[in-house]
Amino acid sequence: MGRTIRGVVVADNELDLEARLKQIGLDLISAKEARAKKSSGSSRISVKNLIVLCMHLEQLDKAGVPLHDALADVRDSSDSAKLRDVLTGVYESVKNGNMLSKALSAYPRVFNDVFVGLVAAGEKTGNLSASFAHLNEHLKWTAEIRRKIKKATRYPMVLLAVIALVITIMMTKVVPKLVDFITSQGFDLPWHTRALIAVSYGFENYWYLILGIPVLIITGTIVMYRTSPAFAYKMDAFTLKVPLIGPVVRKIDMARFTHFFSVMFNSGIDVLDSLEAAKGVVQNRVLKDSVDLVKTNVTEGSSLTSSLRLSNQFPTLVIRMFKVGEDSGNMGEALENINFFYNREVNDGVDAMVGAIQPILTVIMGLLIFWIIAAMFGPLYESFSKMKF
Repeated sequence: MGRTIRGVVVADNELDLEARLKQIGLDLISAKEARAKKSSGSSRISVKNLIVLCMHLEQLDKAGVPLHDALADVRDSSDSAKLRDVLTGVYESVKNGNMLSKALSAYPRVFNDVFVGLVAAGEKTGNLSASFAHLNEHLKWTAEIRRKIKKATRYPMVLLAVIALVITIMMTKVVPKLVDFITSQGFDLPWHTRALIAVSYGFENYWYLILGIPVLIITGTIVMYRTSPAFAYKMDAFTLKVPLIGPVVRKIDMARFTHFFSVMFNSGIDVLDSLEAAKGVVQNRVLKDSVDLVKTNVTEGSSLTSSLRLSNQFPTLVIRMFKVGEDSGNMGEALENINFFYNREVNDGVDAMVGAIQPILTVIMGLLIFWIIAAMFGPLYESFSKMKF
């Protein structure tokens, strides 16, 4: 008796499914169509799996292995069941005569436009291994940028949550008991104690408003940002002006732009298409408009360097590197230098922001606790000092 194997395979119909299973030595017993939400095309596949995919395809292409055989080898060796299902569909599409880029484009949630575009560029130049190498570096860089963004936001958010929790507990549990004792003694209360009593009263009786209003404001801002382009543009412009945060946002988006431009250009894609692809990864709308301006100026005949200078978004040093690349005809090396510059700038910017926010929030928390202590124990200490023994 043979083993019964269950799984998901991409096929056009049951006859196609049976033929595909025959190729790998299996017999079809029964099959049913998977639900759309479990479709391979909509599955989320980790960046790590995509990096391994690109690395394997690069090496197999360099070794001269035919593409459909390379896809089969990578599919069979993948640890991800979801990726195996996707690669089964890609393999069959390529085997039927389609270009790899077209086969990949059938799975847009797995292989985005940049991925497909770089593969298409490799197909045009006849150097797929170079495209997979660029994709490998691009995916690693993207994962690193995400890690830096999380680093920049995680600690401040955790510290703000701790501060909010401490203040809420103090105002609703500790302060009211001390207030009852102080007011029952008839002490002459200073202004900062009266202010604390008023705040404590507000927390105790209107906590749902104090906690709910910020949540409503944040939720409303997010909804407006996603639904109103005009509001989103103003928010992005405001973000760039916020101390500490604005410079880091600018550096991260400029790093994304220069990296994507470098990857596309070095893969054989022309300047205009590289600019268009790089614009798509810029998140801030103000900076995205500046990239649009650069593309428009280049289309009208201006040099890339002068167009970047007119945008007023790039540092002089970066513009100088672009100019050296244009003048020498060695744009690839210039782009490598620019990527190195921005990687260092992003690292330094994130570290500086986290290093500045940490003491600021710590000082705020310390001042709030000091206010509570001074407001509660100040009247007690003053009353004790007036006592005669």
